[in-house]
Amino acid sequence: MQFVMSNRRAGKFQDAEKTASRAALAEALTVLPATAHIRSESRPADDLARRSVILEGTPAEMLALDAATSSDVIVEPLILHEREGALSMFKHARVPLAGLMRVAPAGAAPLEFHVRGGGAPLAQATVILFLRRLDGEVMREESLTGADGIAAFPSNPAFQPLAAIVKPYAGFWARWAQVSGQKTTVVCSKLPGNRRLDWWHHASGISSFAPDAGAGIRVGVIDTGLGPHPHLQGTDHGAFILGIHDPDGGADSDVHGTHVAGTIAGRPGEVLAHGGIAPGVELHTARVFPPGEGAANIDIADAIDSLSRAGADLINLSLGAPVKSEVVQDAVQDAAERGTLCLCAAANSFEFVHFPAALPETAAISAAGKLGTAPEDSVSGGQLPDQPELFGLDGFYFARFSCFGPEIDAIAPGVGIIAPVPARHGLAGPYAALDGTSMATPVACGVLARVLAEDASYLAMPRNIFRSDLARHRLREICRTIGLAAIYEGHGMPRS
Repeated sequence: MQFVMSNRRAGKFQDAEKTASRAALAEALTVLPATAHIRSESRPADDLARRSVILEGTPAEMLALDAATSSDVIVEPLILHEREGALSMFKHARVPLAGLMRVAPAGAAPLEFHVRGGGAPLAQATVILFLRRLDGEVMREESLTGADGIAAFPSNPAFQPLAAIVKPYAGFWARWAQVSGQKTTVVCSKLPGNRRLDWWHHASGISSFAPDAGAGIRVGVIDTGLGPHPHLQGTDHGAFILGIHDPDGGADSDVHGTHVAGTIAGRPGEVLAHGGIAPGVELHTARVFPPGEGAANIDIADAIDSLSRAGADLINLSLGAPVKSEVVQDAVQDAAERGTLCLCAAANSFEFVHFPAALPETAAISAAGKLGTAPEDSVSGGQLPDQPELFGLDGFYFARFSCFGPEIDAIAPGVGIIAPVPARHGLAGPYAALDGTSMATPVACGVLARVLAEDASYLAMPRNIFRSDLARHRLREICRTIGLAAIYEGHGMPRS
């Protein structure tokens, strides 16, 4: 198994305490079991910074090492955190079909999805096909459309096709599609354009686009990376992947991080496109996700350290895991003591709040939708809940995927949020609509940044725990109920 070791930083306010903590880790590394070995190591030149290692070993070795080390050293498994947006809510059943299918009969025609939008084929659209195996288990497979707008899946009598999600790369709504024979044609509706503001801006109390809103506030985004996109600019802290820092690796490995950052700080300039909630903030970003994989606890901690030490007032974490990481908690608490508040996505599994959102040191954000804001046949239009008590005031509802619980601090718009995605596939400045608590968290983060930018008492405070506590207090103070129970909406929806 893989596990991590890190020295603690939270609660250590003197340089001597931080130096002693790092020395405790160095001492622990001298007594590693003979069969355990270091896979990678993060060892900043700054003697006061966090030092951490990823090791290979057995569970017994990890437990023995934990018992033998100082309380200044954290020993825990390598915990992967997932994105809490985009199509993450549909990824739980992913199993490669190639290892399960019987060989298709010779000459069997493949299942084809012909994806179109705006009267033309849509290339680079993701098609997720759900199938039922003979034993009743539902499986899934993915494919991308080519230049002709066609995605093909091999036919196989061992599986019954059920339905598919078709997700265009940009510019069009994702939608569900029923499989109709060997060839299914799917027409996707175009996203609304030619506007600066949309329903999530109005729900947040924003009535006009202000390019300088949020100026003076530093916001960090720890995610899949940033851009490229012409409407986003910021300080790139690089990539933190499996204990190794690549200062030049911060470009988006997916689309998720760009969308999150754009929701907060999108600056379309003269182009009439959806703007960020707080386009005037100073944006700092870090990538912690390898392509197609989860983010390790130690990388999240290192990224929090980097952005917080750079003076971030707020950090957006649209990621989560069902189990707690002490390493991440230590970084979150250390950041709070430096004046940084972390806002975290509650998660998308319609169950208990995931970590780090469930930590008392963070602000947990759940997701709301609003009736009539997305086409009924779109994925976003289908996020309405089944329970009547999850419908609130003024057409707001609790998104059917959002996690809930007593840890929720606030609820924010998280369904059908349109924001930038990386400029790829010949698209110069693309925008896409995504759903998730990942999308709700940057809306809340942006609203809070706007409010803090106008708060003279907050701006005058030194960067310590009282500053981050005041940010949390302001978040709760600006919330207004949307008519849901507190386990769903917390203190309500933030409004600037």
